[in-house]
Amino acid sequence: MKADESSRKKAPLPKADEKKGSKEEPDKDARLLSKLKWPELPTRQAIGIPLAVLVIALLITGFTWLTVGTPLHLGLEFKGGTSVTIKTDKTDQQLQEEFSSYPLNLITRDPNQGTVMLRFSQMGQAQLDSLAAYLAKSYPGATIEHTGSTFSAANQGQAVIAIVAAFALMAVVIFIIFRDFIPCIAVITSAFSDIMIAVALMNVFHIELTFGTFAALLMLIGYSVDTDILLTTKVLGEKKYLEKKIASCRATGLTMSISAIVAFLVLYLVSTFSYAAGFATIPVLSSISIVIIFGLLADLMNTWFLNAGLLKWYMESPQGRARYA
Repeated sequence: MKADESSRKKAPLPKADEKKGSKEEPDKDARLLSKLKWPELPTRQAIGIPLAVLVIALLITGFTWLTVGTPLHLGLEFKGGTSVTIKTDKTDQQLQEEFSSYPLNLITRDPNQGTVMLRFSQMGQAQLDSLAAYLAKSYPGATIEHTGSTFSAANQGQAVIAIVAAFALMAVVIFIIFRDFIPCIAVITSAFSDIMIAVALMNVFHIELTFGTFAALLMLIGYSVDTDILLTTKVLGEKKYLEKKIASCRATGLTMSISAIVAFLVLYLVSTFSYAAGFATIPVLSSISIVIIFGLLADLMNTWFLNAGLLKWYMESPQGRARYA
């Protein structure tokens, strides 16, 4: 009996980590963003709020379609028009008054070259000849570039084919990876919402669809599914600690998204306000960066509310528990 009592006294006490071993997730995320207080919403609200925003985006796009005739305001490459480059010191207001009889819709300056680019919407042949004659008289060194309606219509058709094909191939890859209907639909819905919110904001701020902004929309397909795949892979691969796995994954996803937003924000500021430092502005990079920023901000909501909410609802449903038990 004495031997037993002495052995009990000498037995080491269990550590605090060992006491919690079966109740607490062993893998803790010590990264900076893991401590970020992300708003926690009930599952229904987490799904419902992003879907409501998506409906608003669709309504804005539909209204633009009814009033303009296309889902987006089209740029020179997609609706045709005329681009003129001249050398002048006149202000934008003076140029707008000077060319008030023509459909002038954009003025871009290059301080280094001292040139100004004027973009006009589609004009009839008589009005186009009148503009050419006026430029030859008032601005002898002016250059004129004209995009016809036939070429712009071909660009529209190719753009539609490209974005539909890109989205369809993305959906096929998602189904091949996960092979489960609900998680795949969650990823695809989140990506679709990112694109539509970006399109709606383009309409609100009157950002035209050009080759640059079209490339930005294509890039958003890849950016939007990036964090969605990260989240879905983590949730479906780990059967336990659902809430903590989502929180851990969110830290990585927010790091990725915020880094990209900051990078494109810097690009937007440099390309848009470079004239303040005496450099030429770069409208193409400016429009690309702001469209991607729109999509990435939407992706924060759609990934960590909509997609996470759908996955949580699915994993807690009888079908999800039966499949991933």
